[in-house]
Amino acid sequence: MLKILIVLILMSYFVSSIGFWVYLFTKKDAGKKFGFSFYGIGFLLQLVYIGIKDYQAKSFAMATEKELPFFLAFSIAVVFFGLSFKYKKQLRDFGSLFAPINVFLVALTLPYYGEITTDYQNAWFYAHVILSMMAYAFIIAGAVVAAVYILTQRDLKRKKLDSFLVSKFSSSLMLLQDIEYKSNVIAFIMLSLALIASSVWSSVYMGRHWIWDPKQIALSLLWIYYGFIIHLMVIKHEKGKKASYLTVLGGFFAFIIYWFIKHPNY
Repeated sequence: MLKILIVLILMSYFVSSIGFWVYLFTKKDAGKKFGFSFYGIGFLLQLVYIGIKDYQAKSFAMATEKELPFFLAFSIAVVFFGLSFKYKKQLRDFGSLFAPINVFLVALTLPYYGEITTDYQNAWFYAHVILSMMAYAFIIAGAVVAAVYILTQRDLKRKKLDSFLVSKFSSSLMLLQDIEYKSNVIAFIMLSLALIASSVWSSVYMGRHWIWDPKQIALSLLWIYYGFIIHLMVIKHEKGKKASYLTVLGGFFAFIIYWFIKHPNY
């Protein structure tokens, strides 16, 4: 059952990617609706999959190293739908970028669909995992939008109106900056809450709030970095390419932390 379900999820996001890319090149609404619909199907199937695994494990089954990419894909879908409903049709072009990311992340989880792990059955640990994944999802969203802004702004400055990003993506530069800023702010808030939950969990599980866990240290440094970005944006009124480069760099730091820095307990 779970194997069929995860294959269907993978196929849904793959078909969604095709739909969104067809829309980019044809500009026919049917492609966008097709892509958005299958993205929604993939998201709902993920919700069912998570529910079944949680029921089997009698805990939050996604809170394992092998299943985290799956939950990150789910978190990205939540962010994408949230931004899509906030900005209506202006942002749905980005499904062509978010859907392939989900395909990649779900594919990583495919070999582990049958594993059930119940490590660290503690609500604070689960809160830390969920909030961290949401932070990563907003960081990815902000970095992707910032990269599109940088490349689009460059092409417009060079008057390359027939370039791929200028001709295919309909979002304005002002809109992209607004999404980038809000994504960074929400990512910072989620990181703050994730670190608080981690501290409480460490106190319960390890007997102290700070355990010099490499992941905990790395996330703290990432939190400081995003606080610095928001400070520049709000206090120094930094915007445009400089702010976007910092956001892309933040996405790179998050990538390093997510993939290469592990909790020693895993």
